[in-house]
Amino acid sequence: MHNHAAAPSPAPPVNMNDNVIIGNFISGNGEDTLDAATSGPTGINIFSVAPITGTVISQNVIERESIDIAFNAPMGQVNAHFNDFDPRTVGVDNIGTGTVSATENWWGCVLGPGTGKCASTTGKGIKVSPWLLSPFNDDRKDHDR
Repeated sequence: MHNHAAAPSPAPPVNMNDNVIIGNFISGNGEDTLDAATSGPTGINIFSVAPITGTVISQNVIERESIDIAFNAPMGQVNAHFNDFDPRTVGVDNIGTGTVSATENWWGCVLGPGTGKCASTTGKGIKVSPWLLSPFNDDRKDHDR
């Protein structure tokens, strides 16, 4: 559903800086389309036409997505730490030219992102080392994997 109502005049500026996405169980989303398009179902999609700084994604369990976290901004950085990624997915997809600090995440296996049966990364500017050697959330055994 899209809202085609006129924005109040003057429209307030959108601020994508200093947001937090913490402590969620995310599963089974649809594919994002239009301006924030991703290549498949995406758990968390951060999209901006302006640089982003200070956004933190932490302590989330993300399952049954094609992409767990997508970041698309021309500059800036997103910090994603202590998340549990589904090993069958792209854990982090950096679509834009900003950077992603994705250290200390569980990539679904002890070998780390892109190895063995771990979640992978796509795009440039993604820092992944060091990674977690076990899930941050031991309660995830309650969810189907």
